[in-house]
Amino acid sequence: MALTTLAIIFLSLLSACSHGSPLHKKHAIVELDNRVRIHGASASNIESFLNIRFAQDTGGSNRFAPPEPYSYPHGSVINATRPGAACPQQKVPLQGLALFDNVTHISEDCLTLRVDRPANTSSTSKLPVMAYIYGGGDSIGQIYDSIYEPGPLISNAVQQGFPVIYVAMNYRLGVFGFAASPALNATDSLNVGLLDQRLGLSWVQQHISAFGGDPDNVTIFGESDGATGVGLQITAYGGDVQKTPFKRAIMQSGSPASDLGTASNISAVRTSELIKKVNCTSSSSEAEFTCLRKLPLNILLSAAVEYEFSATGSGFDAFIPTSPSTFIPDSPSALLTTGRFARDIDIIAGWTEDDQSFFTPTTLNSTTDLVEFIYSQFPAFSERNVQRVLSLYPVTSFFGMPAKNISAQYFRASRMIRDAQDACPSLHMVQMNHKYSDEKTSNYLYVLNQTLFAPLFAEAGTPYLGVPHFSDIPYVFNLVKTRYSFLASPADLTLSTKMSSSWASFAAFGEPSRRHGTIPNWYGAMNQSSQGQYNLRVIGGPGEGAEAIGHGKNFYEELARRCDFWNSAEVLREMAV
Repeated sequence: MALTTLAIIFLSLLSACSHGSPLHKKHAIVELDNRVRIHGASASNIESFLNIRFAQDTGGSNRFAPPEPYSYPHGSVINATRPGAACPQQKVPLQGLALFDNVTHISEDCLTLRVDRPANTSSTSKLPVMAYIYGGGDSIGQIYDSIYEPGPLISNAVQQGFPVIYVAMNYRLGVFGFAASPALNATDSLNVGLLDQRLGLSWVQQHISAFGGDPDNVTIFGESDGATGVGLQITAYGGDVQKTPFKRAIMQSGSPASDLGTASNISAVRTSELIKKVNCTSSSSEAEFTCLRKLPLNILLSAAVEYEFSATGSGFDAFIPTSPSTFIPDSPSALLTTGRFARDIDIIAGWTEDDQSFFTPTTLNSTTDLVEFIYSQFPAFSERNVQRVLSLYPVTSFFGMPAKNISAQYFRASRMIRDAQDACPSLHMVQMNHKYSDEKTSNYLYVLNQTLFAPLFAEAGTPYLGVPHFSDIPYVFNLVKTRYSFLASPADLTLSTKMSSSWASFAAFGEPSRRHGTIPNWYGAMNQSSQGQYNLRVIGGPGEGAEAIGHGKNFYEELARRCDFWNSAEVLREMAV
């Protein structure tokens, strides 16, 4: 769906949404090793410590290089009461779309993190830690955006009786985080955006206890490309690590394999094209990157943003993670299938009912259009597999969908891509985690079937969007009664409290339905008496409750058959390149 249409839908958010309250002047103080004192600020019983550096400046000779840890000098006093810089990206995340905050401060010295905790937490509290990885198509995002304001999530967890500490770290985006070339490969400098995330998680292991967090009970969670980042932290180094810096993981609309083409040379090709655009072409890859490092940030960033839009139309996913590399030694789906990932990690994986509705062209009107669209998404697909996809999603299944002037082919394509990139990879993730991990490891699946944006869609004449991508964020962060109060129904308010509680419950106990106030009756995905059936929790909306994916009457049989296809070895190989 075109961004101009998205802008119409969300334009009213610009004036209606609250973009975060300034922190009060009341100070909270934490002392790290080396007698470093960090001064945060307190508001509404939440203590926030912002702009804490965990890595060196990534400008100059460090541009495109793996992050280097940063340590404050002995005895430093750090003012952590104000947000820091975002990593290089366009200042208006989506033109005309007020969903995200505009970026007011950009710098290559951007590798900072934030820690938010309940007031009066002490260094002996040992609270569960929830570490967030933001999404944004590997192109936009920052930890200070008010769409990820953690205060309501933390306050709700306190009220439910299982308080948590929140952490989020910035990481490099676009060509700055995901450039690929022979020179970068030779110096082990691929996927530095993911290495930024990893270094942030290492900082948490070293320092979170000073804030009252438990380094042995860290849950990483993220949405969209943030969920892909979570998944790639699970598969990091093919699982060959001394200690995984987290215990649990939540993937919302994403998985290790959600970036299609990770095993291709797409990022390398686009890096080369950008090098030509900025006149840095040379006889060697090393000389080209010497040239890129000398360019002023504003010149390289301007050219990169313009190129991203020309390459993908939306500006998203022009530069994506690359394998093989040290961090991603094989295609992510192959790493999962062969058990080369962190074992014994408790997992929640899920999607929204219409996860790809935003990103499916509404102009699809015929099977010919659809075939062209399939090849645009999966360029390595064989003709045989294209025909198999068409047969698995017969157009007759999508007749009568509620949309004026929208063809059934749109709904057909949207469901195909949802299953290929969201639903079936989620199922594959928990299947492989169950197969290779200890039997005590917990695995949970969900599909969100409610969105508080429904009134906006109705007003804009786009109700066919259903429950699209991003619908989970307001509920998980419990922002329905604050930022989105002008949209919220009583059902949204209730779901916001329950969903936020379940995320915190999982972080605390490894169970999303542990106590009253969470989403009830959410059973482990593998807790079925029959083989080949997987528990699925439908969250919100029509059909809410416990369901299952499986072959047989009264189960999600169609999804099971379709996932058998999308998760087959042949198709996973074709999607990776």
